[in-house]
Amino acid sequence: MLPRILLLAISLSSLAVTSLGAAPGKAARKDAKEAAAEAAKPKTPAKPIAPAAAVPVVPPANAVWRVWKDNQGRTVEAMFCGLSGEFITLQTKDGKTYHFNGNVLCPEDIAFAKECATKSRASGFSGLSVAQAAADIDRLVGAALAAKGQQLNAPASDEQFLRRIYVDAVGRVPTAAEATAFLDDRSADKRAKLIDKVVYTSGYSLQMFNWMADLLRVKDTFYKGVPAFSFEDWLKTRIAANAPWDSMVREMLTADGRLSDNGAAGFLLYDAEMPLDGVSNLMTTFLGSNMACAQCHDHPLADWTQRDFYQMAAFFGATDGKDEMVISQVKKAIGKDDSVPQNISRRIADFNAFRLEDSTKQKLTFPKDYKYKDAKPNSPVSPALIHWEKSDRSLPAYAIDVTKPAQLRNHFSQWMTSPQNPRFAANIANRLWKKAFGLAVQEPVDDIDVYSEASNPALLQHLTQVMKSARFDLREFQRVLYNSKTYQASASASPDLSQGPYLFNGPIIRRLTAEQTWDSLIVNAVGANADNILLRRGDDLKKMALPEGAVTAAAVRQVYEGMKAAGLSKGGAAKKSSGGSTAGLATGYDGEKPTTKYKLLLARASELPQPASETHFLRVFGQGDRQLADSATNDGSVPQVLQLMNGNVGRLVSDLKSHSVVAAYAEKTREAQISSLYLSYLSRRPNAREMAAAGKGLSDGLSLADLAWALANTREFLFIQ
Repeated sequence: MLPRILLLAISLSSLAVTSLGAAPGKAARKDAKEAAAEAAKPKTPAKPIAPAAAVPVVPPANAVWRVWKDNQGRTVEAMFCGLSGEFITLQTKDGKTYHFNGNVLCPEDIAFAKECATKSRASGFSGLSVAQAAADIDRLVGAALAAKGQQLNAPASDEQFLRRIYVDAVGRVPTAAEATAFLDDRSADKRAKLIDKVVYTSGYSLQMFNWMADLLRVKDTFYKGVPAFSFEDWLKTRIAANAPWDSMVREMLTADGRLSDNGAAGFLLYDAEMPLDGVSNLMTTFLGSNMACAQCHDHPLADWTQRDFYQMAAFFGATDGKDEMVISQVKKAIGKDDSVPQNISRRIADFNAFRLEDSTKQKLTFPKDYKYKDAKPNSPVSPALIHWEKSDRSLPAYAIDVTKPAQLRNHFSQWMTSPQNPRFAANIANRLWKKAFGLAVQEPVDDIDVYSEASNPALLQHLTQVMKSARFDLREFQRVLYNSKTYQASASASPDLSQGPYLFNGPIIRRLTAEQTWDSLIVNAVGANADNILLRRGDDLKKMALPEGAVTAAAVRQVYEGMKAAGLSKGGAAKKSSGGSTAGLATGYDGEKPTTKYKLLLARASELPQPASETHFLRVFGQGDRQLADSATNDGSVPQVLQLMNGNVGRLVSDLKSHSVVAAYAEKTREAQISSLYLSYLSRRPNAREMAAAGKGLSDGLSLADLAWALANTREFLFIQ
């Protein structure tokens, strides 16, 4: 058996397999009819409207309120916020947000939601302006290439484009059915139609969460194990509603209160005990300005001084992230009462003390060892905004009031997210370009202080203007990128930047991220329905919230009982396993509930613990530890090979009941079965040589599950071309 599997794997693709190893055995192989019967099983019906899931969303001035009704006759008065695939987001007047499968609504409401979504799309770029903005990208890229005697790569094949757009915009490879629908389409505008289709799916929202989770350092727990699920839920909801980036950032920077009350508070609470580190992080994350060195001394390679850094940090100098009084109140209330375990009472105290509040006093001072003559050690710091050009200070964005400490965060967020800020739009545009092309216009992405250092300064300026014109709508901005000929060109090998900047003859050939690899395997295991498995873990955190004011023993005991009922009192807030288990977590689901197989939770990466445990497939394949922004890697390793070939993931791929294998068995001819698996894993049909090799292997006793395993272990599967 082993030599046959290896021979088959090697001959399946023009690219060699990742590595060699043991293959799945033939033991317990089921009859093809049984495998095909899996396709006919009834699907789990969609869940009805979920009860209160409170995540604040700021309603627009022209909000239209409607009484929505589900197919069971239940109603809710709410405003339409967004539609992603089948999932709809509504907000009630009391600030609660509902995110659920819209198929449970009555037909009239479904039609109304689709109409709202259509109007929402039209309010962004028109089809013409998207095309024009994309054409301008091609013009600027073409001019830079021509100046160096280069030209754009040839257009990518339909197969290459199909796989690329699904991985980039949905976060996974297409299913065989999705691939067939596109490849068999003969219309001239099928690429533009596919782009518009995929960016409005629920899968788009999930992949954007994965990308933002690495950027914003999303973790299940913060300081002292305080659970942060409300932040994750808030982020998912805002992405699903396609909230503008500037609005999301302002919400994060101005949030108040506990996570149980305001999920947006999670971003600043992450660094509640390290405010200076927090300021350094948000400068690189949102402005692409690396001031980290200036935290301790004047920057040796840039113009930033230590005084500059502290003056920026002073905008958060009146903000507290922890209320010590709550901790003492809980300790005093419990006393010697042993009805609540001490470790649980400490967790309750830490969770309720962990909150954002602004005082009327600026508390930040220069460090005691401050050595420069422009300020005295331990002296108070007055807030002041940095600038890149002398002319910056004349911009209206800089005309803010710094005299009221309690309002400093609001003023700072207004300055930072203003379209007039010279770096905010450029930073997010540069980051999204890298997401689509594999390399940023200006590298590194956390240091774009000098525009002239970009590989194509005119292109970066254009992208910045496009972002502003799109009103920070990240989906619309990415539509522009995807519709460009530059994006749709054949990919280039990783360039040698020591020989000069890469001018974007096309995207860079790059390996799938950890999340893209996992999600591509999961969709092959359970089908496109994986996009509709949405985990909500923040709702039960409300059970950990003590009433505001005086803390009593009875209140602490009540919280403890609520935690036990929610599964939050066992082993901390996040009990993780190598398989991505959610044991010990609050596990509310919107849409379909995932299954577990081979100790693996069969859900997309966005719905697993954040981040996964160190031994989980995701971490082995480079998912970041979320200690720093942009901590993920695409480096290869032997453990990755072993995970795919011999681990539980390899078993999942070669399972006879996996979606792709069942779908293949349902085909009537051997050739169609082989093509189905090629489409599932490589987004293309096999060539004649590959068809012959696979057919011979199957005739010699191999199964379609063996073929699936072999395809999943090719380099072609792991890379975006």
